[in-house]
Amino acid sequence: MTGPNTALALMVRPCKPTRGARHILLEDIADGLFRGPAKLGHGIDLLVRDAQAQSFPQAKALSLIPDIAVPHVLDGPNGTRGLLVFDGTLIDALIEQQTLGRISAAPRVERPVTAIDAALSTGFAQAVVGKLAEVSVDRRDASALAGYNCGAPQTDRAALSLAMSERSYDVLTLTLDLGPGLKTGTAVLMFPAAIDPAKPVRQQVNPDMVAALQDSELHLRAYLPSVRLPVKTLLGFDDGTIIPLPDGILGRAQLCDRRGVTLGKGRLGQLGGHRAFRLNGAPPPAQTPTVEMDVPPPAGLPKEALPEPLPDMGEDRVSPEPAALET
Repeated sequence: MTGPNTALALMVRPCKPTRGARHILLEDIADGLFRGPAKLGHGIDLLVRDAQAQSFPQAKALSLIPDIAVPHVLDGPNGTRGLLVFDGTLIDALIEQQTLGRISAAPRVERPVTAIDAALSTGFAQAVVGKLAEVSVDRRDASALAGYNCGAPQTDRAALSLAMSERSYDVLTLTLDLGPGLKTGTAVLMFPAAIDPAKPVRQQVNPDMVAALQDSELHLRAYLPSVRLPVKTLLGFDDGTIIPLPDGILGRAQLCDRRGVTLGKGRLGQLGGHRAFRLNGAPPPAQTPTVEMDVPPPAGLPKEALPEPLPDMGEDRVSPEPAALET
């Protein structure tokens, strides 16, 4: 069954998250990272119900942190940082186990986390990170996870965003069963995303598009350097008025596109009976500003003051071309 938005929905299908060997590794070691430290260090019969690892951009990765949670910053090698997050339910279970000796089945009372929550959860965070260090030694494929230490909790989300500054992160999200019928908590573990140098991004070139672009026409104009005249001289222009140009001005012409970007410099003239522009050297990387020249007013010019003919460009004679040329 289709509707008016079916075509649009097909065009904006969400992208599948990026997955690789690091994600499979994180999912594989998730149970050992949490269940052993919970049982041996805190007497909690914890069970990992679900573990999903994916890569996300930095903003998306941080948005996966629950609103009520204690993030523990993991200080890694070469200034890198990871993150270990316990949600409010897991925090309550850790506090109950340490204060009452058991986990209660009572539902969680919604409240913001406190400094006491952060302090009482730090021991379990350190145990998990210690287990991670053991795994990174025992398993060769986990060596990239070595060198992380459990730092201080950071509940300020603005400061956390500044601390976690990598472009993307590998994120492991876990659902933790804290006892049959008792509580179900959530933990998040993230590290800077692994970069696979064996898979470089290759740009696909469409030969038909290249051919079409090469055959398209461009509108080019040839300009002489600008000259400066007094306003009173300009107001005195009439049919047949002659404006003298500075010596060598034809050799300082510029070839520009429609946007006014200079594509090259050269000489403006005539070749084989046609208007021509001879380039001098490679095109410059940026537009070169025009040169303003002061010229005397043309009133009462004798014939001897007119510009002399230009020298030959080669086989053909070059004639003055003071106006703009469009090719």
